[in-house]
Amino acid sequence: MKNIHCRSWWLACLIVSLPFYLGGQTQLLSTPTASPKAMVSQRIGLTDVKVVYHRPAAQERDIWGTLVPQGQVWRAGANENTVIHFSTDVQVEGKALAAGSYGLHMEVGEEHSTVIFSNNSTSWGSFSYDPQEDALRVEVKNEPTDHFYEYLTYEFLPNGNDAGTCALSWGKRRIAFNYTVDLGSTVLASISEELRDKAGWTWQGWNEAANYSLVNNLDLKQGLAWATRSVFINPTSQNLLTKARITAQMKAGEGKKPDPEVILTVLEKDLDAFPTTWKEWNAAAAFAQNNGDMNRAVKWGATSVRMSPQMTNMMAQSTYLAAKGDNKEAEKMKEEAIERGTNAELNTYGYQLLFGGKPQQAIEIFKANTDKYPEDANVWDSLGEGYVTVGDKDNAIKAFKKSLSLNPPANVRANSLKLLKQLGVDTTQMHP
Repeated sequence: MKNIHCRSWWLACLIVSLPFYLGGQTQLLSTPTASPKAMVSQRIGLTDVKVVYHRPAAQERDIWGTLVPQGQVWRAGANENTVIHFSTDVQVEGKALAAGSYGLHMEVGEEHSTVIFSNNSTSWGSFSYDPQEDALRVEVKNEPTDHFYEYLTYEFLPNGNDAGTCALSWGKRRIAFNYTVDLGSTVLASISEELRDKAGWTWQGWNEAANYSLVNNLDLKQGLAWATRSVFINPTSQNLLTKARITAQMKAGEGKKPDPEVILTVLEKDLDAFPTTWKEWNAAAAFAQNNGDMNRAVKWGATSVRMSPQMTNMMAQSTYLAAKGDNKEAEKMKEEAIERGTNAELNTYGYQLLFGGKPQQAIEIFKANTDKYPEDANVWDSLGEGYVTVGDKDNAIKAFKKSLSLNPPANVRANSLKLLKQLGVDTTQMHP
């Protein structure tokens, strides 16, 4: 008898506790909610803004003033806290707000609403809202929407590269607030952080940072430090010029055009101070020529030739000498460059001239190449292209036929035949 009572008592306990156990288990599972969860985000400059919320439906209910009472703090969504995240500091309606995640609440009025950013972003809805946890409050004007929103919707509206608008729309009403970012400061801060990683191990990373500072006229002192670091790692024509330009801009002052003489002076000093090659001197000579300083162009070009007497920079020096008016020395330098030039160098240089809008000079180089390498079919094909460019049909035909007579490789043969056909020549008997 005693055992029977015992078993009955344990059974009763099990029956009573079972529903509670099953109910507790169900609450731990993920199931669909009536107001689905949603996320929307946008990047402004380098600032990411994200809203995580739940979307209740209107379902023919009176929204504003009834479902969402006036003058009461509302969670600006459904279910859990609506949360907004800013990855950097921002200004919301002209007021500062630090980077971080905030619980987003609203006090809705008839014409205006207050948008509340709470430091508490983890509570359920607005039930435990505490005004002492406010990070910021801003008042905005309610606006009508251009169509009916059945589901509460957050969206970002276009507003420039350093500003955005976040809008809540539901039914026929929109509550929107504007925010701005200090684009320059956020980018410079991001660059500084990235330079601590792999970008900081290369001269390119530091030069890119310096160039951003220069182009956007932001913290040029820091930009100069970045440029100097880049040159220290590996002096190149790019970073030497960046450093010189920043220095000149700092001396000129904000809003004023830098003096080219300052740029050239700094460039000259750094060319001597750092372990540069003929390439840096050659690039500097071209820069000097573009700025009308032919004395420096010839001087720096001569240094480049002394360091590496090869066709490319010798041809460049010939150009500088001619621009200065020293035609005799220019011609002498050109002849020496052609003499030193290989087949490939002459051909490449000729095409550079041709594509650069200097066909007559290109033809001169192509002819010089045929004189040096008369048995190479490709040099005659190139000469023919030069003649085609200037409309010299007869000489073009002669050059292409000469190329075909030298048993050219397939690609050269195909090009010569194609161009001869375009010139109206019957090429039937020219096929192998």
